[in-house]
Amino acid sequence: MNDGVRTVRGATTVKMPPDAPTADVIVIGSGAAGLATAATAAHAGCDVLLFEKAAALGGTTAKSGGVYWIPDNHLMRAHGIDDPRDGALRYMARVSAPTRYAPDDPRLGLNPWEFGLLRAYCDLAPRAVKFLGTIGALRSTIEAALRFPDYHMHLPEQGGVYGRALCPADADGRPSGGTELVAQLATAARQSGVRLVTRHAFTDLLVGERRVEGVHVRDLDTGKDVLARARAGVVLATGGFTHHAERRSRHLPARVWGGCAAGTNTGDALPVLESLGIPLHNMDQAWWDQVAVEHTTNGSTETPAGMWVAPGDSSLVVDLTGRRVVNEKTFYHDRAKLHLGDGAPQLLLLLFDARTEKLFSCEDFAYPLVPPGESAPHIVTGETWDEVAAEVGRRLERLREVTGGARLSRDFTQRLRATVRRFNEIARAGDDPDFGRGEEPIEVFFHGPARPDGGPDPTMAPLAAEGPYHAVLIGLGTLDTKGGPRTSPHAQVLGRDGSAIDGLYAVGNCAASPSNDGYWAAGATIGPALAFGYAAGRHLAQHRTAFQTSTPTRWSTT
Repeated sequence: MNDGVRTVRGATTVKMPPDAPTADVIVIGSGAAGLATAATAAHAGCDVLLFEKAAALGGTTAKSGGVYWIPDNHLMRAHGIDDPRDGALRYMARVSAPTRYAPDDPRLGLNPWEFGLLRAYCDLAPRAVKFLGTIGALRSTIEAALRFPDYHMHLPEQGGVYGRALCPADADGRPSGGTELVAQLATAARQSGVRLVTRHAFTDLLVGERRVEGVHVRDLDTGKDVLARARAGVVLATGGFTHHAERRSRHLPARVWGGCAAGTNTGDALPVLESLGIPLHNMDQAWWDQVAVEHTTNGSTETPAGMWVAPGDSSLVVDLTGRRVVNEKTFYHDRAKLHLGDGAPQLLLLLFDARTEKLFSCEDFAYPLVPPGESAPHIVTGETWDEVAAEVGRRLERLREVTGGARLSRDFTQRLRATVRRFNEIARAGDDPDFGRGEEPIEVFFHGPARPDGGPDPTMAPLAAEGPYHAVLIGLGTLDTKGGPRTSPHAQVLGRDGSAIDGLYAVGNCAASPSNDGYWAAGATIGPALAFGYAAGRHLAQHRTAFQTSTPTRWSTT
């Protein structure tokens, strides 16, 4: 192996310092994808060095609910639940490519890369979770999954199957969330000897004559650049580009205000991959959501959470003319698509009354409501709808430079009164002929049990005849983006000719997702992160000797 390595951007040859950090495997990022890679590779005997940009481990995973979607997992089988791979694969294919889905086609209408990666996921996901459990890296529970529906239960390919949406179990076996998931994986990684280094940002790859040989990172505390050599390979797990304004504007199909992805998710790997001539795919796709717009206008586009479901039963969503425009309980990814397309609204209003504030503000899916006593400057309040409209108008005036001058229509209040009357009639009847609220299993699940004095449909209740009333400006956001390089079933980055690039892997939201614009179920982000992190770690461990001694084919950076 040459001592000189070429930095991609500068195309200059540098001498690797004799004291440069060296490991078999270097991982960039410490969410579920990066930590699963590190834990897997280290357990197999690899020396692993992980760099994290933030001061704390976990990335977006640590902010999440921690659910991972795992078809045909071992806990399902223990409960006697049959989940054949063919059924799960067909379901994933139909959701991922609904206009191309062809049930009689050998690849179900998908292109070879999509089909190959989805098929690999069906095989890898249950193995990964069982393996991580076996080595003590991740305790999983199926308790909630036995009643947790997938997002498209109406599709015949779904098959009425429950039990795919697992989550981490705490020390007492109770279902837990993303923080617990990260803690378990990080503990296992440390115990296996992984060196976890925070406050180091990825800036470049080190590319030798034939393969990727290391990384260039910046110590954010000292400002110094660090070169680190990877004997076997580099795994990019840097997340998406939710918080990179220029890339959002260039790639995404509508204005995105921000999102709940970790604030460090600025697409750090993308310019390096582009400079190598590695094609990027699905850059216009994201895990869509809605966010409180005023959470993104004070210098940061990171939001505390996303609006998984419009909270409350006495609540509705209207546009700036006062018209109700959506089934508020549609799961977040599909509901947020209301903001996509020609003429789609950039801004909407979530409206609710004091009853919803009281009964729902402390629920798991309450955002953008906040618990009593917490600061909520993004929530507009008035004793009447006229007062709410007047204050919303003042907010929009203050925000005119960032909204492009958006305003309420002149007859907003008049139309809103009619909209509320219509909604109240629907809520009292318990049937929503306008938008079908409460008809899908996932809507009822996310909403939770019926509250006292509600309507026949637990997801709807009439708004109170008297205030106070509340409003929140909402707009398009993301959990994170889902574009990047295509990867192999082993998570190897694929070059322009479709062949794997020696020594380079990508996992999680920095890699292109074969789900395209689809969202299979809760855990469709963390599930692939764990599965392909496991695949990358295993592949690196199995081939690290060959990587160190073989002479792979030269690949072109142009």
